[in-house]
Amino acid sequence: MSQGPDETVMNFWDEVITDMEATAAEYRDNGWDVIEVHPGDVTPLPPDHERFGLDILVPDDEFDTVSEAVETEGTSFDSFEVFRASTGGTVFLVVAVEDKNSGQVVLVPTFYAVREASDTLAGVRERDELPINLRPLSVDEVVTFEPADPGPLLPPGEK
Repeated sequence: MSQGPDETVMNFWDEVITDMEATAAEYRDNGWDVIEVHPGDVTPLPPDHERFGLDILVPDDEFDTVSEAVETEGTSFDSFEVFRASTGGTVFLVVAVEDKNSGQVVLVPTFYAVREASDTLAGVRERDELPINLRPLSVDEVVTFEPADPGPLLPPGEK
């Protein structure tokens, strides 16, 4: 019996979460303070939306932890490591957003279907940016991370 596309994506998503946990362990072993987020929903937003980029819904408590870290005076989450894979027209990412001065890293697993994200990807090519927007369900707040180079977030083979 073959797996349907949604089942294949969900199985791969489980592997992405496992990879994020392994990545978190490596960061911790190297002395980093790690914040892991566990998305509930991911929506690629087109350029004409008020929040262009990847809109990632995260649990309230995880959002609060990220928000507090980002708002701490002297922090600058401006270094990015991206771990990328794709299967069946879906791109899977674990984005590590680092503040090297404080030794903190936020790990964001995410994904998008290339076909469904076509307007977003066109916007990335026009703007040369792909913001990552984290938001909780309970309030209308957003923490946005903006990688200097969106290339690693794009489907393999695109620049």
